[in-house]
Amino acid sequence: MTKVCSLGLSYSSALSCLRHNRQLAYKPQSSPAIIKAKKIGTIIILYLYFCAIFFFGTKDLRAAGVHLDISREFARKITVALPPFKGDAEGKIREILVSDLWRSGLFSPLKTEEDQSLEAELLVKVNCSLRSDRFHLKGWLYQTSGNRFLFGEHYQGERSQIRTIVHSFANRIVEKITGEKGIAFTRIAFISDESGSKELYIVDYDGQNKKRVTFDRVITTCPDWSEDGENLIYLSYLHNRTEIFFHKLKNGRRKILSSYPGLNAFADISSKGEIALTLSKDGDPEIYAMNKNGSALRRLTYRKGVDASPSWSPDGKRIAFVSDRGGSPQIYILERLTKKVSRLTYQGSYNTSPAWAPQGNFIAYTSMIEGRFEICVINLDNGEYTVLTSGPGNKEGPSWAPNGRLLVFSKRLGYKSDLYLLDIYTEESYPLMSGKGNYTSPAWSPK
Repeated sequence: MTKVCSLGLSYSSALSCLRHNRQLAYKPQSSPAIIKAKKIGTIIILYLYFCAIFFFGTKDLRAAGVHLDISREFARKITVALPPFKGDAEGKIREILVSDLWRSGLFSPLKTEEDQSLEAELLVKVNCSLRSDRFHLKGWLYQTSGNRFLFGEHYQGERSQIRTIVHSFANRIVEKITGEKGIAFTRIAFISDESGSKELYIVDYDGQNKKRVTFDRVITTCPDWSEDGENLIYLSYLHNRTEIFFHKLKNGRRKILSSYPGLNAFADISSKGEIALTLSKDGDPEIYAMNKNGSALRRLTYRKGVDASPSWSPDGKRIAFVSDRGGSPQIYILERLTKKVSRLTYQGSYNTSPAWAPQGNFIAYTSMIEGRFEICVINLDNGEYTVLTSGPGNKEGPSWAPNGRLLVFSKRLGYKSDLYLLDIYTEESYPLMSGKGNYTSPAWSPK
């Protein structure tokens, strides 16, 4: 999960920052740059960029008796009929399940009248009740062809757990039909300035239960999740310099992982807990790796110019990153053990913010196209790339859902940035977070 980190500084403010902070004055913070005479201009532009935008394979289901074509290659969604739920007079429980199925990217839910399926492929029936502050939900899933019963579940919990219970049922449906885990319990970390300063927040994958994580009243950016989805790392200016923090969400405790001279930025955690990040302590910004506790730092790149924004492959054997070594910012891939580097992107003169898909088959990234930033994805099997977004505004910082089908990104229109979700197969996008502030630098939890 790699990200574009938004500091939201103006051009003049960034220049002032360059002059004022000697440790960062000659260093860019993410995509491109070069050095000396001819390179100084590019370096400043790059640094400004980082200051300003800062940088289904499915299982065999025959044994389960489910015979539906769910080929993700063709992006066909499965139709699901949801007649009114018994005990849900206001329809709020049904709305949660409809939202969950729709947001999975796999289903096209249809709210029908009682016992109507509208020729849907699946039918969901639910009985629910609230007794003595205890919520009960019984749910059944049928394949409409032959009225075949697939499974039934009974859930119960406190009134405060209603959404959790419905999410559990939604995930069970996804797992039964696709063989993969659902995403209804995942969360998204992001940065917002709604409090007056850039702070870190988390929210459920459907935009509910927003919680503020930091209260530092300084610039915070570049969040990423630990491999277990329980903790966050991020860049903070808490001590008037860039530092990488590790933050435990359960108890709020945090510690500094990286505070080297110069730039400390763009930390990304692998599935094995190893951290890749960008440091400029030895001169140019380069890619380094370290253990989860900040120990055993080792340098991975050795080229003049800028190497930044690392993103781990799912197996932890490769790292996608941005480099200007070819003259413009492009995406490269580093072999972790051999340190061999190969260029990935050739289309476009400005490509940044790589994000490796959890299944390993795609890399999403931000590309400058006709004067705007758009979200693109490249197929690692054949090298083909697709532009997924279009229209007004700059779309930046893609981050993958664990199912490898959805992306979250930040879209800026005028002076306002909001978060959007994007289905890479249908290319549909829709709003996730909006409000009085700006919402940037999204990072989707792995679990």
